[in-house]
Amino acid sequence: MFHWLISAALAATSYGVAIGDVIVLANRTGVQLPLRFLPAAGQAQQVTLPVGEVMPLFLDGKAQVEFSSPGGSKRYAVDANCAYFFGRRGDGRIDMQKIGLGEDGSTSRGRSLPGSASRAPSATIAVKILVDEEEPARQQHWERRLRRRVEAASAILEQYCRVGLRVVAVDRWNSDNATNDFNASLAEFEREVKPSPGRVAIGFTSQWTMVRGRTHMAGTRGPLHTHILVREGSPQISEPEKLEFLVHELGHHLGAAHSPERGSVMRPVLGDNLAGRSDFRIQFDPVNTLAIAMIGEEIRRRNIKRLYDMTPGSKRRLSQIYTELARSLPGDMAAPHYVELMKSAAGTPLADGAKRVLQEIMRSAAANRALPVANGNRNEGQPRRVGDALTEYYVRQAAGAARTLPDDVAGPAFLVAVGLALGDSQLLAGVPGVGNLAQAVEPPSERAIRLTLLGDPTLLGRRDLAQHFFVSAYLTAALGAQAADAAGLAKEMLDAQAGSGLSFADIAADRAGVRFANGILNKRVPLRLLPQLFSVATFMPAVDGLPEEITAAQLKSQFGDQDDRRFRQQLEEIDRRILGLPPYRAPTP
Repeated sequence: MFHWLISAALAATSYGVAIGDVIVLANRTGVQLPLRFLPAAGQAQQVTLPVGEVMPLFLDGKAQVEFSSPGGSKRYAVDANCAYFFGRRGDGRIDMQKIGLGEDGSTSRGRSLPGSASRAPSATIAVKILVDEEEPARQQHWERRLRRRVEAASAILEQYCRVGLRVVAVDRWNSDNATNDFNASLAEFEREVKPSPGRVAIGFTSQWTMVRGRTHMAGTRGPLHTHILVREGSPQISEPEKLEFLVHELGHHLGAAHSPERGSVMRPVLGDNLAGRSDFRIQFDPVNTLAIAMIGEEIRRRNIKRLYDMTPGSKRRLSQIYTELARSLPGDMAAPHYVELMKSAAGTPLADGAKRVLQEIMRSAAANRALPVANGNRNEGQPRRVGDALTEYYVRQAAGAARTLPDDVAGPAFLVAVGLALGDSQLLAGVPGVGNLAQAVEPPSERAIRLTLLGDPTLLGRRDLAQHFFVSAYLTAALGAQAADAAGLAKEMLDAQAGSGLSFADIAADRAGVRFANGILNKRVPLRLLPQLFSVATFMPAVDGLPEEITAAQLKSQFGDQDDRRFRQQLEEIDRRILGLPPYRAPTP
């Protein structure tokens, strides 16, 4: 947060700070509507709002709106960063209504942004477009086709948020033909492709045939993310529909969530034949227009590149907007995910990063839960993952998300997120010195939601080993390896006194988790390889033959205390097994 305050102070010194607001108007009257827009600062504007149109108006400070209706003219004061629609009363008169979006006293104060709404130029996002090796056309043909599509998408975005696109590079990448999971393909695209010289890389993959209905036709990880992946595929999908897929995903990039409005480009399910109709026009709904216009102003006037860099006023207002969108679409994960992103953007870089990775685990959990339970029928597609396979899936997805974070945050954020998700977040929330971090990343109310989706991830078929491994990984990131090792041993000594008894298998999971975390932090275990290479057998040693359920009396008679040679021999056997794993094996001289 400190670096943002410095940036804001410099901007204020150089350019002056104004109250930057967006007001969105939507025409639902069935007739063309002339009106006057009267900002407190600046000249009045005569505006004509076409039938069904949604229009953002940008200003510094407050404003009024004046329009004619049967029985006389009306004038209303409008609030900052709010959306309104014009409709008809029962008697046929035209009137204006605010769309309630959780606004409070802070909303009317607007946002402090440098420069002026009227003088700030439109912003341009530089993009690199790519196709994979499955694209059948020659480059001159696919490049012309995709440039035209990006240009058409840019014109739509300009209309709603004054942010356009400019293609600065084209290229190809090789997609893995064995990958049939869209999230995994997005992670692969992120690994393989750097956006440079653009800010955003847009990949068009022809690896799968397009299908209609609720499936991943395109994807990105949230607002201002650097990578977007779009299915190019089947000739049964028309060019207008492909343009709509692209605009939908670019909407997500600029902060739009899913909308319940049938005619909005942000409706959850595309490929529904609407875009093929002659009277169809790609447009944003009023609420998402407000969201992307607000983020567009941050890009235009502050050149932000991350959600973390937005002003506190923008984060607060967007959080209110996404909360209301979440209520309008129960069960849809987009708006709740954006609420969490807004919360994390207001926190520390580590908490911010860990929340982003944890949200990716939650999205993966929801996607896995939607799959059918395995019943032995090979023709039913991907079955729901369970046990060790579920753990591997979560870790790989989390690592893919973490790789998009700044290098100094990626490793610790990944370890904190998997520690909370796959370990014991309730236990970690109470650990002195690290509990505040755990609660900042995942409050209790959110933990309850995650647990309903998570399933039963295991290591070597055991849930307790997974918890020990990932709790220790978290503690290593938060407190260091020595403290994490000591905490694991202390917990087992307490278990010997009461409860399940001391388990050297649990200690093995603890020490493997510490070694794993250390490898991530010192980069001996490259985070970039985990989305492809993480497996339980690679990072967790076998526990066959390690004594368990040892009572206090048995511990004293058979192993002594932690300094006893017999106890140390068990630890040395555990370490031998860990060091025999490929990531930790000493190189051959």
